[in-house]
Amino acid sequence: MKPDRVRWKPAPRRLSDAARGGRARGAAAPLGAALALAVCLTHSGCGLGDEPPPVLVIGLDGATFEVLDPLFEQGLLPNLAALRERGTEGVLETVSPAISPPAWTSATTGVNPGKHNVYDFFHVSKTSPQPFLTSALDRRARPVWWFLNRAGYRTGILNIPMTFPPDGVDGFFISGFPFGQATTGFTYPKELEEELGEYPLDLFGESLPAGRERELLDHFRHTFERHQTVAKRLLTEKDWDLFWVVFTGTDKVQHYYWKFSDPKHPGYDPVLADEFGTAIRDFFVRVDEVVGEFVAAAGPECNVIVLSDHGFGPIYEELRLFQWLRDEGFIVPDPANPQVPLTLDAYAPGAFGGLLRVSLLGRDFQGRVPPEEAAEVRERLKERLAALVDPETGEPFAERIFVRDELYHGPYVENAPDVVFLERSTRFVGRAAPSGDLFGPPSYTFSGYHRPEGILLGAGPSIGRSAERGTFSILDIAPTIYWLFDVALPNDLDGDVAEGFVRGDLLDARPVQTSSESAVILPENVDELSAEEREVLESHGYVR
Repeated sequence: MKPDRVRWKPAPRRLSDAARGGRARGAAAPLGAALALAVCLTHSGCGLGDEPPPVLVIGLDGATFEVLDPLFEQGLLPNLAALRERGTEGVLETVSPAISPPAWTSATTGVNPGKHNVYDFFHVSKTSPQPFLTSALDRRARPVWWFLNRAGYRTGILNIPMTFPPDGVDGFFISGFPFGQATTGFTYPKELEEELGEYPLDLFGESLPAGRERELLDHFRHTFERHQTVAKRLLTEKDWDLFWVVFTGTDKVQHYYWKFSDPKHPGYDPVLADEFGTAIRDFFVRVDEVVGEFVAAAGPECNVIVLSDHGFGPIYEELRLFQWLRDEGFIVPDPANPQVPLTLDAYAPGAFGGLLRVSLLGRDFQGRVPPEEAAEVRERLKERLAALVDPETGEPFAERIFVRDELYHGPYVENAPDVVFLERSTRFVGRAAPSGDLFGPPSYTFSGYHRPEGILLGAGPSIGRSAERGTFSILDIAPTIYWLFDVALPNDLDGDVAEGFVRGDLLDARPVQTSSESAVILPENVDELSAEEREVLESHGYVR
């Protein structure tokens, strides 16, 4: 251990071993033991002693091997490449829909959206035609830091999407977006906010108007630089066992700047490409530098995990989902006002993507479909989507189509979209107002959008070494972190400890243990919002 560079140290034990339900943790290792550990780590067969190493998790929102592989080949990502060379890499398959809210929440809880209740940035209401912005208070499963704190480990959580308002933790916490209209109250403890200095909150709902390309890119870069500066200071100055930070600029720069590096894109402009054609590449090169700084600061005794919540790719053409619903008769407009539905059998919740929900009587606002007819409407949606043909290619537009019970299970399935479909590569599902045109260029200013395959890289004393690129599930992240800390897994997780990612010899020597505790908070145990909590969320634009 290098005390001048590594400030990590074991957290004080605040609970008895019996109360934690786990084995006793060792005291802080003296320098001699730390040096022995460093020597030990150079030999792959050596054990790790009694004290689990710390874990550093770096989230790169939307990172994809489609972008990274060419940069690896050009030698532009030496620090991520070093993790690959001394550790393990894999494709990380995400949940459906492949968007940040359910994906990051599944990563932090280890359960599917039917159990954690987060499906999108918005959720529908029985009492209003307008959806509500989803917040951390809608999460119905306990995240990994909750159980680690119970076991006596300190956690530093920074900028993970869908974590506002912040959780009270043994450690420190900076919420991730969205923040509604909030400009304060995003840290735990509250005093940490004053320590941060300038800390730009991630915006939600950006767009790229013509002529604003430089301004938006500078904003993404500035936000990233401030976030990484703050994170590195907390990494080196605070005490922690798990440090989990997410950078969202990697997602945003791909959303808006993909077209400048892709001559096949219908929005490609050779003049703008001269200025912005390397925006994505340059962003990841800078991210790689920061990853190297974080890994060096954490030290060689730290287990490092780098992951993304989903992948990315270009979008060339859009399906106008509202128009499709009208064409197929699921929406019948009012002749006096064509923008207002006269009858509504199904609708598209959320802002983007292939999500459809039956307008169910007694469940949805002004729902009209009786419960006994809901299954028929779902099947009709699925059949008509399967028959939808892309006019450019003649192929089916939808690559995969699911009804909700094929994707989700748990006490909160009723809040899920009833039908979820994944469009084929380079296609997009938008929410443009009905205009008669079923297909067209993306109506929003995105030129890239999410794909289901993210990334996973790892290295450290407990991580295996492999030259092969495996395949893992985002649901495996939380169980793997529990195992790395020798904490028994909650008994209702949907993921598993990632075999092939962690060291097989250690997994054999220390098999996975399951506790009697549950991660999922059942509906009857969910506390109602207090008057104070409701007032706060109303002021932030979360509830009406």
